[in-house]
Amino acid sequence: MKTYLRLLAVVAVFVLAPSSVYAQTTASQTYTVVVPTSVSITAPAAASLTHDQSDNPQAFPAQTWIVRGNSRNGMNVSFTSDSFIHTTDPTFKRNSRLDLTVGTTQGPANWSVGVPTSSSNYGTSTPATVTATSTGVGRATMNLVVSFLTEEYGSFAAGSYLATVVGTVAANP
Repeated sequence: MKTYLRLLAVVAVFVLAPSSVYAQTTASQTYTVVVPTSVSITAPAAASLTHDQSDNPQAFPAQTWIVRGNSRNGMNVSFTSDSFIHTTDPTFKRNSRLDLTVGTTQGPANWSVGVPTSSSNYGTSTPATVTATSTGVGRATMNLVVSFLTEEYGSFAAGSYLATVVGTVAANP
């Protein structure tokens, strides 16, 4: 009987003893993506037209500029143009006019035009400047119409006149 009790005690120890063979452990790892602030503006290709020989402003077809940015505070956009200047005789100049509208938009930003129309003044060296703003993250096409202001046809030299529009975008602070 003593042998039986000893055997029973040994079996009880094995059955009731805790075992580390079935222990479980876990581990974890986190992943972070850092998205830097990015704003950009893309200009369309160069544009050209032939004057219709009237006294009317010579408007180029609307040109589409692409503005995008991921600043949560939005962006400020401006387009600036000096006057048209004759490419071989810079004493001949004509004023430029800019007209800005917002085209298509993507993202949660709300876009608005601040200054929709502006004209240069070559007599005072004042450029034309139009502006737009957004309230948050987004992308928009800006439709910009550039016009050569004729005033009186025949009062300026024949030839090519050039104006450059500079588009600038900056994240709002």
